[in-house]
Formats: sequence, C-alpha cells, structure tokens
Amino acid sequence: MAIAEMIVSLKAPDNAAITAFNTLKRTGYKLKKLERSDYYKFDVKDNVENFKKQISNTDILVNSNKNKFSFAMEENNKNQKNNIKKIDILVQDLDNGNNLLSTLKERLGFINIKKLEKGILWTMHFDKKSNAKKIAVNITKNLLMNGNYQRYKIIR
Repeated sequence: MAIAEMIVSLKAPDNAAITAFNTLKRTGYKLKKLERSDYYKFDVKDNVENFKKQISNTDILVNSNKNKFSFAMEENNKNQKNNIKKIDILVQDLDNGNNLLSTLKERLGFINIKKLEKGILWTMHFDKKSNAKKIAVNITKNLLMNGNYQRYKIIR
C-alpha cells in the first residue's frame, strides 16, 4: 500500500487563520505567523501517482478557483528561514473522515482508497529561541480545537 498526503490551502488570504493569529497575538503569545490548511492522508492500493492526479481533480477536496494543493509535507515546509522554527499540528475530528471516505468510494469511484485521515493542519512559526513545541500545544488546546470532539497530534 502507498501513502499520499495532500495539503489543500486557500489561494486568497485565510480569514480564519488571520483572526486566530490576531487573537493569539492579543493574548500574549509570541507567534510570528499562523497558517491553516486542509490535510488528507490516503492509503491507496494502486499506483499512487495516478491516484494523485485523479484525487487532485476532485472538486469536493480541491476547488480550482479558490484552492491550491501539494502532495508533500516537505513542499509545505520549504523556504523556512533559519531564525524561524515551524511546528505543524494536525487537529482532527474523532470520526476522522468516515463520511468523506464513503463519498469518495461509493459516489466518486475511488475504490482503491483503503484508509483516509483528514483534519486541519495548523502551521505555527516561532522565533528559534522559543519553546515552540510547548507553546504550540498550549495554543492548540486553548484556541484551535475542542477537546470534546477533536484530538491533535504534532506532525513536525
């Protein structure tokens, strides 16, 4: 089985990320930048390159008028400055995409998908000297997720 990770973000400025960033700055967090993307991780049983071409043209995941996408976390993290530390945190609903998997398989014919994970990927930029991981977890628990129906994990 092959794994494909797809990151989908807005072409225009993301108002939710901007609002969250401004709220965090006002509450005293030393954050340089905050980005938000949709995250999809697919376990597929066939050729992963063909799957990537097909899934990126699926308009329920990627609207070509307003979204851009990439297939590697490394692409999402390129151009990192030396004095900036990045932390990627994935916030997922506890049901974790079961409805989307059903739609992709049954209505859109993606029968080669064995497993799907989805969530919101928050990328936080901190000063290199800060305790970035601890601050990022604190931010996530206090603002970016609801512990009653969501969980988080640090990706990088």
